Amino acid sequence: MEVMLLLDALEDILDKANALPLSSKVLVNKEELLEIIKDIRIKIPDEVKQAQWIKEERQKILMEAKKEAEGIRYECEDKLSRIKEERQRMIVEAEKETEIMRQEADKRLSSLIEESEIVKRANEQAREIIVSAQQDAKKIRLGSRVYADDILAELEKYTSNINNTIKTNRDELKNKKS
Repeated sequence: MEVMLLLDALEDILDKANALPLSSKVLVNKEELLEIIKDIRIKIPDEVKQAQWIKEERQKILMEAKKEAEGIRYECEDKLSRIKEERQRMIVEAEKETEIMRQEADKRLSSLIEESEIVKRANEQAREIIVSAQQDAKKIRLGSRVYADDILAELEKYTSNINNTIKTNRDELKNKKS
């Protein structure tokens, strides 16, 4: 800031001025001091305007960052809601498929029981079908959890990047104050 430089110049003049004997008074060039004071009066309004402009720009940047953060928050909430709905739908479908497989296994088991020679083999097949249905249901449930976790990890990474951008912008603003 030029005003600070001019004030430093005034201070230098006073420091270098010759002192009057037996007094704390000094001799200075009146014209030189008046010229510096005049320059200070001229520069102060410009520097005040510049400081005001910087303050207004800072406010604009902060408002834009807040709007962007709010938009990202709403987008994340919406995405999370859709992920939860999709996960729930997948679980319901897995349970339906499991029930259908169990019913088919029960029907198959019943028809095999009617034939006396095939009872042992029917029991084995029924167990295999039930185990397979349970494994399939478990895989579907685990798959839906992995899918939801992947989506949440992606969402977390996205919001982390946004938070880093906001922090960087704030740090830049703080550094411009000095």
